[in-house]
Amino acid sequence: MVKTKCLYDPVGQSDGDRILVTRYWPRGVSRERLSITDWLPNLAPSKELLKDWKGQRVSWQECTVRYHQEMRSKQKTIRDLANSAKRGTITLLCFEREDNPCCHRHLLKRLIENEERNVE
Repeated sequence: MVKTKCLYDPVGQSDGDRILVTRYWPRGVSRERLSITDWLPNLAPSKELLKDWKGQRVSWQECTVRYHQEMRSKQKTIRDLANSAKRGTITLLCFEREDNPCCHRHLLKRLIENEERNVE
């Protein structure tokens, strides 16, 4: 199972493996406080894409297309996460609030779930 969460939300017993998927480490937050299993900055949008999105130079639709293009070269990592999700729960963590639909972790979740269907 794949879940998503804001990294500032409390750690939950049902989170399983907590995986930080941000390009940059959150300032002033220790690894212990996050209680993460792994940090995968390469699954975050590229610096250029982040700059374009945060600078409002691209729409969410364009951001989504570019993010999917960037993730094509990360298929092995996505497949590995799909395998982990098959065995138990993984929770993808990012800075954005959970109710913000314009966050790459929601896109990544769908990529992992799609791959999970293909994993034996």
